Amino acid sequence: MIPKTFTFLKTTLLALVVLLAMPLFAQKNMELAVENIKQGDIAFSSQKYQKAIKFYKDALAIEDSLTIAYWGLGQAYMLLNEHQEALNSYLKIIERSPKFSRMVYYLVAEMYYKVGKPSRAIGYYEQFLKLQQIDDGSFTLAGDHEVAMEAEALAKTPSAIQSCVKSLDPKNNLMQDARVFNLGPAINDKHDQYFPCLSNDQNILYYTRMSATGRDEDLYVSTKTPSGGWRIGVPANNVFNSKLDEGMTTLVRDGRRMFFTACKRDGIMGGCDIWEAIVDGMEVKEVNAIEGHPNSEKWESQAAISCDGRTLFFSSTREGGLGGADLWFSKKNVDGTWSEPKNLGPRINTPQDEESPFISNDGQTLFFTSTGHPSFGDQDIYMSVLDPQGRWGEPSNLGPKINSPFTERCFFLSADGKSGYFASNRPEGQGGMDIYLIKFAEAIRSRPITFVEGLVRDATTEVGVSTIINITGREPIKTDIDGRFFICMPSNNNLDVRVRESGYHPYEHQYTIPEWENNKFYTVEIRLDPLEAKKASTKTAKTPNPPPVVDTTTTAIPPRIRKNQRQNHTIIFRFDSDELEADELEKFVDFIAKINVKDIQRVEINGYADDIGDDRYNLELSEKRAKKIASMLFQRGYPINRIDMRGLGELRDGKEKKQNRKVELKIITLE
Repeated sequence: MIPKTFTFLKTTLLALVVLLAMPLFAQKNMELAVENIKQGDIAFSSQKYQKAIKFYKDALAIEDSLTIAYWGLGQAYMLLNEHQEALNSYLKIIERSPKFSRMVYYLVAEMYYKVGKPSRAIGYYEQFLKLQQIDDGSFTLAGDHEVAMEAEALAKTPSAIQSCVKSLDPKNNLMQDARVFNLGPAINDKHDQYFPCLSNDQNILYYTRMSATGRDEDLYVSTKTPSGGWRIGVPANNVFNSKLDEGMTTLVRDGRRMFFTACKRDGIMGGCDIWEAIVDGMEVKEVNAIEGHPNSEKWESQAAISCDGRTLFFSSTREGGLGGADLWFSKKNVDGTWSEPKNLGPRINTPQDEESPFISNDGQTLFFTSTGHPSFGDQDIYMSVLDPQGRWGEPSNLGPKINSPFTERCFFLSADGKSGYFASNRPEGQGGMDIYLIKFAEAIRSRPITFVEGLVRDATTEVGVSTIINITGREPIKTDIDGRFFICMPSNNNLDVRVRESGYHPYEHQYTIPEWENNKFYTVEIRLDPLEAKKASTKTAKTPNPPPVVDTTTTAIPPRIRKNQRQNHTIIFRFDSDELEADELEKFVDFIAKINVKDIQRVEINGYADDIGDDRYNLELSEKRAKKIASMLFQRGYPINRIDMRGLGELRDGKEKKQNRKVELKIITLE
């Protein structure tokens, strides 16, 4: 809301006016207070908000009547997301000088809402509106900057009041029984993490992480520990990640294909386009732009794919929308290309931004984020249900248990519908945008869906057949080169399949699809009989291997049994750092170079810190050190699902402190 140059230009000027008005005997102390305010303004304009806060507090310690110092404090605290402290500072202004600024009443209302007191927020929003009837010259702050800020605030006030009213109404609490948890420091840190996406068994988590520079988004991957937590996230391989942005990822439920946002690389039509990746577990093997019409010269991003991979939803600023970013969808043709996109229409899209869609397994419920629908905060998550006529219903806000006064986005629903994931910048997180888990009281599922994987084979050779599958009530599906196909089928229904392939007898069969735990696929096999069965059989018949010849003149040597072998290494870190000295790095690289990655059974990484500093800081530092080693191992090909990383905090063992700034690495291999 507040331009960062505004404080510097105006705060010091007003403080000087106060100084000139003081009696001569008090000017010496006041000069020192004004100098502190000036230094606070300089720090503020350099975005050093903590430093600015110190200067403003020093000024108030000398002279607590300097209202302008409270103004600076409020702004600095607000930009640090310390909303209660910002509120306290702004309230001091109103208490000491009610006509200091109209804008401060709006800011008090904002802070009250963000600390969870919407009824008080409404009162201050209404006061802000009433004060518009008073002449500008009645207020101390009444320059051009103040007027511009007020114009923006006035435009937002009606919807802000509506948000407060909604949050007070119990009927708007759509998911009041849901429980929300932060995924913790293995996934989240002070930078931005968002766009979570999980495998069907919920053991692999893909997510987007913004770099420390704020200029590069990359895909990160984590796996679950035996205790149900998450291992520390590590970057995906360089087939996927580049020095440019790779954004929101979404897996097809078959687990083999992923859609994602690629920006500015070769082959991009607009600033960002939708691309497809071939994945194998945690490994990305191939990436390509999708074929067809979804990508344009405008911004396309944040794709969501239907359960069976046939319908693509995405956000775009392309022509033909309702304003801002809109949600669109495209259908996959039999030849693998995508159809001309269609806009989801005015029930979903607004003149503001609609982004990060997610479609349920049955294709009947759409989740998305918006800044245009009535909200509880900056950006909220909504859901819309498809009606019997095939139209999307009016969106419902997921309620204040999930949507806070801050930004919520990037919703993902687990395959079983029992858990949700989203990103938020709410203040209780690790910093920036964090990923959160929602545990629902009841699974979100309008009708049960079974994940069906089919395989078409030659009945004689057992070789997969690439063909077209015709299914009653559905569009034809083309199998891959191995004869595989995947569909999401309503449970307890019949699957009528017909295949007409050159060189084979016609095939027709009806399968009954049961309700299924979708952490594994329900499989069907289609065996095509060749027209010339005997000839095909003769062609593919194999000569049996002769029995092995046993040399009875020598004693048989039993096979060698490979045993586990443990290899240990200790890495020493710099004081108060997760960086390695050059010689320590060289020793670490030499150690891991001698280990065959294929023989690795388990890797244990335990991070430690010395006992200087408080316990929480040392725990975080030990985790950073362990994370550093885990990331280096992953980049050298170590399998992430075999790495167990822990930060164990400080050591008090009587040894030299330098020896406790370490990571202990244990690698268990086969001999």
